[in-house]
Amino acid sequence: MKQASDIDLVNAAQAGDLDSFGELGRRYFNALVAIAYAVLGDHHLAEDAAQESLAKALVNLVKLRQTERFAGWLRRICQNVAHDMATHKTDQALAEDVAQPVTEARDMDGDGAITRALTRLSPNARELIVLRYYNDCSYEQISAVMGLSGPAINGRLTRAKQKIADYLKRNALAEDRS
Repeated sequence: MKQASDIDLVNAAQAGDLDSFGELGRRYFNALVAIAYAVLGDHHLAEDAAQESLAKALVNLVKLRQTERFAGWLRRICQNVAHDMATHKTDQALAEDVAQPVTEARDMDGDGAITRALTRLSPNARELIVLRYYNDCSYEQISAVMGLSGPAINGRLTRAKQKIADYLKRNALAEDRS
């Protein structure tokens, strides 16, 4: 059985077919979680942001005129939701006078060095790394969500990995000396 294209599903969903929107949600949920995680650094909050993004997309789907840009439109909604959640989280922490870092994830190495390196990347670079290496998204999936070509994705991933490696080298040496 042939899988329906995103454009066909968006058109059907705009016509009122909720099952079509459900399929779009299933296709993009993991990518949305990765996008939100790149901003929030908390997997549970990222899942909440992804769900809220899908709800907003459903409500506003009739406003989408260029159905071929659905993935990028959905990505932008998710980024906005995640940024709003991060702002709320920061405001809440300040109100309670509690210093809470935005990221709470721990790396496999146990000391959080990779997480700290990720926080030093630009939001787009961090999003690429999370999509590719934490969520195992293919270049095709990343391309659909971020609107980048395969070579652009490869180049940006290479530069981001180099920045992470440089950070880890600098900081591993500094920690070894202390």
